[in-house]
Amino acid sequence: MMLDAISPLGHAFGAATDLASITLEGATERSDLGAVLCVTTSDGAQFAKALGEVLGCALPTQHGKFTTSAQKRAIWLSPRSWVVLCDPLEEAGLVDAVAAAYPDHAAVASRFTDALGWILLDGNAAEMLLRQGSFLSFDAEGFPVGHAKRTLVAEIPAVILRETETKWLIGVERSRTRYFADWLGGLTHSFGDKT
Repeated sequence: MMLDAISPLGHAFGAATDLASITLEGATERSDLGAVLCVTTSDGAQFAKALGEVLGCALPTQHGKFTTSAQKRAIWLSPRSWVVLCDPLEEAGLVDAVAAAYPDHAAVASRFTDALGWILLDGNAAEMLLRQGSFLSFDAEGFPVGHAKRTLVAEIPAVILRETETKWLIGVERSRTRYFADWLGGLTHSFGDKT
């Protein structure tokens, strides 16, 4: 069940948010992203391939990778679990498709949109902002483009996707999205226009 047209930051979907106060970087709440959590009882590339065909999106089989296909993005969480980002209106159909394809529950899917809030940081200083609250290696070998990591950022559990050199998509628990946005806003005020 999706929440009634209210984003994690408390605005109607599509409305401007308080992220405008994040002055160093372009920060956008991505309330247009739906999510489906997929978990399987078996790992392996063949199983992931078959499940990906059901979902209409290739599932990554390498640690930390994400894949993009057919307007969907699949994020590797473990050898047997993924989050698939999609249009929120596709959620129910994806969950039903997995249930129909795996009546033995070898794979299950559940709606996950209401669990996460997504924020896109886009700009040269985005990495610097993320460095302030996490212990990740952001160099090319430590966190290359096309990879995702689960970590704490500002003591908030997050999934970070590095889409390009300067574009980062961050998923945080819905109940903590406001705190995360406030933390980012506070950082940008602390650093001013130094970057």
